[in-house]
Amino acid sequence: MDKIKLKKFLIENESHTIENTEERLLEFVKGTLLNRNDVIDQDDQSHHRQEERLRNKLDEQVHDHHNHLEEIEALSFNPSDVVEPGAVIKVNDSYMVVATADAAFKFDGKDFISISTKAPLYQCMMGKKKGDMCSFNNFNFEIKEIY
Repeated sequence: MDKIKLKKFLIENESHTIENTEERLLEFVKGTLLNRNDVIDQDDQSHHRQEERLRNKLDEQVHDHHNHLEEIEALSFNPSDVVEPGAVIKVNDSYMVVATADAAFKFDGKDFISISTKAPLYQCMMGKKKGDMCSFNNFNFEIKEIY
């Protein structure tokens, strides 16, 4: 498992997500600006408040993704023999990377999920070694490989 290549992939993916989210935010902001020369009634003000909440949500997403990028960049993707941040693990028949909570993705022809150190599943597996078991939400997880 080429973890350096995986780290580069995660950084590029997060950077792309940031760009897309920032573009959506800018497009949204451009489309919701009130024209101060027009007559503004209560309905316009109500819509503006709703749009402001949506803008704040999009802005929050941008900040979250910037934080994810910083976290990924700071992680060591050196080989590991325990479940820890930066580790790639094969659990049952699934691959996981301990980095940030993110959507499922494909890498080197394998399906991955990315979990954060705050995830309850990570708390169950933290510090475990190859061959160890962990039970979470009535499911048993066997750590088959750690990279």
